[in-house]
Amino acid sequence: MDEITATPRRNIRLIIAYDGGAYHGWQRQASGIETVQEVVERVAGRVVRHPVTLHGASRTDAGVHAEGQCANFYTTSMTIPLEGMRRAIVSRLPDDISILSAHEVENSFHASRCAIGKTYRYRIFVAPTRPVSLARQVYHFWRGLDPHRMKQASARLVGTHDFRGLTSSAEERENTVRTIHRCDVSEHGNEIHVVVQGDGFLYNMVRNIVGTLVEIGRGRWSCEQIDKILSTRDRRNAGPTAPPQGLTLVCVHYER
Repeated sequence: MDEITATPRRNIRLIIAYDGGAYHGWQRQASGIETVQEVVERVAGRVVRHPVTLHGASRTDAGVHAEGQCANFYTTSMTIPLEGMRRAIVSRLPDDISILSAHEVENSFHASRCAIGKTYRYRIFVAPTRPVSLARQVYHFWRGLDPHRMKQASARLVGTHDFRGLTSSAEERENTVRTIHRCDVSEHGNEIHVVVQGDGFLYNMVRNIVGTLVEIGRGRWSCEQIDKILSTRDRRNAGPTAPPQGLTLVCVHYER
């Protein structure tokens, strides 16, 4: 038995929000490449006074944001109150990362393995002029889009399907069947939001869904293109990968 499990410990679950524009994604990488996980681990380790390993629910890519990333870590520090721990970590973090909550959970809880689903939101800014103040938060599409066509097409993604045609060539998992519980398209002023909730997602799957819906919204394809992608499982039938800055991990779902 290793040292950290041989002594009393707490399992701390964090809900983390961040602007991913300055980071090379969530997951810790080679030395010198700044990631969200590495920054939070470094700060949390200083607060609890021992090295910390964060287990994150989602490996968001470079430039992708989060409002509700979930992560957990084990600590042998038994005396620091949870709210005091949260505040101490937040006070040492850069302005583009925050800890929204900290809770003590059962030792068996693991942010990734216990997750039963995730919700993502993608923001498209539709206007001929560039939204400078939102440059790191939205995908600027200067041509017009038909949100009604996009909404009709998105409904065809709901259900259990093989999403091989909407993932990346870098996807290494053999099982590409996933269940989409919700795929909504809505207008918000100059923005179109695509919200996707599912039991799991493949590499670049949400961004490829958005890229395909954009092609349908601008009139290149009909809504039936979704059926073709799902039936052929061929990535060449789908749209381009939408850029990362419009994507936000909204929340991670768990059993109550």
